[in-house]
Order: sequence, then structure tokens, then C-alpha cells
Amino acid sequence: MFAILYLTIMVALGDTLCRRFYRFVDLPHRLATSFLVGLLMSSTFTYLAALVYARTVRPLLWANVLFFMSAAVIFWLLWRVPVASKVKLRRPTRWDWVFFILFFIFACWLMFATLNFREGNFLISIKGWTDFGANLSLVQSFALGQNFPTTHPFFPGEPIHYHFMFWFQAANLSYLGLNPVWSVNVLSILSLFALLVMITTCAESLFDSRVVGRLASVLFLLSSSLYYLPFLRTDSLATLVRRTDYLPSGYPWRGENWGVLTIGVLGYQRHLISAMGILLVVLIFLITNYRSRQKKHSDPASTEPDGESIVAKSNDRDYSDQSKSGIDRPFLYASLFSGVLIGLLPYWNSPTFVASLAILGCFFLLFPCRIYIGSVIVVSLILGVPQVLMLRTRPVGQSLLHWGYTLDHPTIFQVFKYLGRSFGLKWVLIAIALIFLRNWHRKAFLAFSSLLAVVFFFQLSVDTFNNHKLLNIWTIFAAMYAGFGLWRLAKIGIAGVVVSTVLVVFTTLGGVIDLFPIHNDRMLTVPFRNDRLTTWLLDNTRSSDLFLSQTFLSHPILFSGRKIFLGNTLFAWTAGYAVGPRESVYRQMFEESDPAKLIQLLNENKIAYVAIDNGLRRSQMIERLNETVYAETFERVFEDNQKQYDDLSIYKVSALKSASNSMER
Repeated sequence: MFAILYLTIMVALGDTLCRRFYRFVDLPHRLATSFLVGLLMSSTFTYLAALVYARTVRPLLWANVLFFMSAAVIFWLLWRVPVASKVKLRRPTRWDWVFFILFFIFACWLMFATLNFREGNFLISIKGWTDFGANLSLVQSFALGQNFPTTHPFFPGEPIHYHFMFWFQAANLSYLGLNPVWSVNVLSILSLFALLVMITTCAESLFDSRVVGRLASVLFLLSSSLYYLPFLRTDSLATLVRRTDYLPSGYPWRGENWGVLTIGVLGYQRHLISAMGILLVVLIFLITNYRSRQKKHSDPASTEPDGESIVAKSNDRDYSDQSKSGIDRPFLYASLFSGVLIGLLPYWNSPTFVASLAILGCFFLLFPCRIYIGSVIVVSLILGVPQVLMLRTRPVGQSLLHWGYTLDHPTIFQVFKYLGRSFGLKWVLIAIALIFLRNWHRKAFLAFSSLLAVVFFFQLSVDTFNNHKLLNIWTIFAAMYAGFGLWRLAKIGIAGVVVSTVLVVFTTLGGVIDLFPIHNDRMLTVPFRNDRLTTWLLDNTRSSDLFLSQTFLSHPILFSGRKIFLGNTLFAWTAGYAVGPRESVYRQMFEESDPAKLIQLLNENKIAYVAIDNGLRRSQMIERLNETVYAETFERVFEDNQKQYDDLSIYKVSALKSASNSMER
């Protein structure tokens, strides 16, 4: 299957590139880095190639042909280029493999529990309905439709305002033969597994302890607030296991009961996972090289290493090819490559790009090696800022400064109380860690915590709630430092082990409870294969045809790769589209009673088909639905006589009403 071949070449390409710039600790670290970098670079190349062939009938076909050919050329060109290090990779221990296997199983469960495909139908978690409705429509617009240059199928005619590259790659794998849900889930599973490996490696690179790395990954997966405390007094274990809703925060603010600070968010917003992994790829590179240079000029770190030090093992051959000016050229080249990775993030996940710049900017101010960190930042800005400007997620004139995140009338006390309840006992463990760690660890934590400042002082998009993604990223670093706090307590003795064990339970309990709403969630079914409407759409309409319909979120029209004039308005608003003017035109096309004016409106807006169902007939947005005018003016080409699609009728705009024997019944 071509999709499997593409994935294999993608990882091999990532490995070929990364080995020329980075060094690896062990095989899982090497594979995770190769997958993440290969995914980012291959997706970007394939998408740009598809843009080149946008005017052809099959742009994805030619884009993939060009990808395979270019990959072969790259392999041949880099075959003799020396790698960054020929140090033998550390052999993973038995416990490493146990955790890696558990991570993979967990990733499989999370992805298929929130999105599945069975008996020809899409099965979408109710809690992820809004995310998957928009994103699966985008996937199908690439795989089955015509979406180059790219617009969102909910808001066609205007350049896309939404980071889409992950969903493009899922569509590409679907085009190459994978089931669309399997395309999304395979990428998501491998991305989450790679992210967990990177968290483990990054924590080890900070603290010289594999145990801390494993703890960090577990604390990230089971990130817990203090919201569970009231339920321990009132609910039984059986009640908690049957929960269908995430633990409520008790706050009335937007999104507080949606589980956005739990691992569930990665089940719904899949593009966030691999973006966070790319950020960790760059941070591991910077941290390990800073530490290797530090070891040359000072005594080893005061933390007690658990087994071999990652710095001692992976950096015994340091970047040392310095020019006469004192510039370490291999280190500089690797920094420039790292800048490219960060610079490609906006189309993948723009909040992660912002988070990367915030952390790197603090690194630049707080640590030496500024020429190399500065190189990462400059290249990131050169590549990333144009993408951010093209996405335009903030309306013109909206202030960038905004105090308080989603909190109403926020005060400093409210913000600290919110953070205290949201991250619970992690704060205690972080405080313990900062007491025992060295000064540079504290500086690094300050850099990571710059994300909190961005969340509470800035508005990055039209919807301030979208800042939660930076809190999700900060959770990674909080888990690392909390993991060190647990490990350091356990080193005290038996009493320390007991206290650490108790703290592990109460630091993850809320996260465990919040897994059950994912498991118990109901699934929305959207028909696809062997579906009468989908078959008719694919056989009788063109991939570029535009539909005027109800403001659907998920529907066979969207899942067959077609676009609708106005989709779910909540998504369109949060993505930064100008919803108001389009809503006005939308209502006019459904209320105009003059056939001549109606035809003119439809043609001006390039409407090919109009779909009217009971949802539209009951819509409060439309005061006087002109369905009779459509029925008298245009040919009805699809009629839902069996009432499978909410009594749907589809009218073809380009054809006048006539007796047609080909009408679908």
C-alpha cells in the first residue's frame, strides 16, 4: 500500500536529516525524533508540491510522485555526509520497554475511543464532535475534493485561517489508500507515542534520571487538578467510574467543563501533539549541548544521576569544529536546522509556534550560547511570521494585550487561585524540585513558565479561550519538574518513598477519573461508505461544487469532500473569519422571494447546489424560508423520501425545473 510506503520513507527521510544535526540517546529517541521531523518536513513538501500542481485534475497524485522522487535524491545526496555522532545508542532497559509498550497501548485506546470507523460509518465522540466535524471535513476536502489553494470547507472563498497541515497529511495518506479514520489515527497514535518518548528524554536530559523521565510522562498523561476533591466526599467509586462528564472546575467561565487541561484534549485536537513533540526535539538539542559545554567548565551537576548521564553518554563527541572566529559550525548548522523546524510550525499548530518563541526568547536572555539560540529564533521568525500573517486568526484592530485569560474581572489573587486549583499538588512537587535543583534548572523553569504569562497577558486569536493550548504545553514542563520532586523525595529513605507514593496517587487521581468520560462517551454516527447520499454526491457532483445548506458541523455533504457556503458559525468565529457579513448574505439567499434576484445572488456566490432539510426549516436564523421558490425555480435532483437525512431536498442551481427521470428517490 502506498500509504505505508509513504510513512516508511517519511521516517527514513527524517532519520537521514536528523542524524546530520542531532545525536540520540537510545533507539526510541532516534525513532521518535525521526518520525516527528519526517512528518513535519514531508507534509510541508507534499503540500507545496500539491500547490504547484493545483490546476491539474489530481494534484495529490503529482505531489506524491514528486515526493518519492525527491526523497530518493535526498537519500543519495546525504549518503556520504557525516552524521553528528557515531556514539553507540544506549540500550533501553526492561523498564523502558514496559513503559514504551504501555504508552503505545494508551495512545491506541485514546485515539480510537474518540474517533473510529465501523461498518462504513464515521464514529465521532460527542465531546469531540465540534473538533472532528470541522477537521474531518477538511481532511475529506483534500482527499476527495479540490482544495488547492486551501480554504476551509466551512468558509470557502477566503484563504484558510486555521492551521491545517496535520489534517492535510491525514488526507494524503487517505488518498494513498488508508481509510480516512485510520489515516488520522495512525498519525495521532505515532505522534502521541513520539511525544511521550520526547518527554521522557527531555526530562532525563534535564535531570540525569530515567526514572524522572518516566514519572514526567505519567504525570503528563494523568494531569490532575484539585477538582476531584468535592467528589471524593460525595461520590462512590462506582459513580466515578460511570462518569460521562469531566470533573467540573466550579468556575463559570468558558470551557471550564470541557476537559481542556486533561489528556482528553489530545484526543480531540490531534494536530497539537506532534507540534509539541517538535518543540521538544529542539529543546532537547539545546539543553544537551548547553549541559555538555557546562561540564567542560565546571563540576558535574549536583543532581545524582540514575544510571548513565545522558550528557556523559550522548555528548562525548561535542560540537567542537570551531572556526577561527570561535563559531562552532556544526552547532550553528544544527541551530539553523532547528530554526527551520520551529519556523514550519504555524501551519501545523500556531499556538505551539508562539510558545516556542516565548521559551526560546527567555533562553536567549537567561543562558549563554546566544549566537546559536539567536540563530534558531531568527530562522523561526523568517519562516514562521509570514505564515502567521496569512492565517490571520486575530481580526484587524483587536488588541494583542488582554489580561486574565477567560476569567471575568480577574485579579492577581484570582489568577493564582485558578492556577493553584488547576494544577493542584504539582505546585508542591515543583517547589521541592526547585529547592534541590541548581540555578540553571531554575532559569529553565522560568523560561518554560513564560507560557503562563502569555496565557494571562495576551489574546492570540479572536477567542481568548484558545490560549489553553499554551497551558497544555506548560503542563509538559510542570510534569518534568514535579517528577523530579517525587524522585528527590523518594531518595530520602523509606519515609520519602511512602510520601512520594501518596503524592503520586493524589497528583494523578483527577487525571484517572477524567479518563472515564472518554471511555463512557457516546458516539455520533455519520454515514459514509455504502451510503445513498454520499454515493449520489460522489457520482453526480464535482469536487469543486459549493453547497448552500444548513450550517452543518458534520454531514455527508462535508464528508464527501464538498464545501458549504457557511458551516458551523462557532468554528468560523473562533477561527477568525468575518462571520457577520456572510450570515447576512446567507439569510438573503434563503429569504429572497424574487426568482431573478435569487438566481443572481446564487451565481454571485458561486452556489452550485442548495440543500434544504428540517434543521434549516426550523432554523431561527431564517425568518421566511423560500423553499417554495426553490422548488418552483430549480430542478430537485435529490429527495430524501426515506427520511434518512432529516427530509433533505437538494436543488441544482444551474438547471431550471424540468421533468427528470434521473431524480434520486
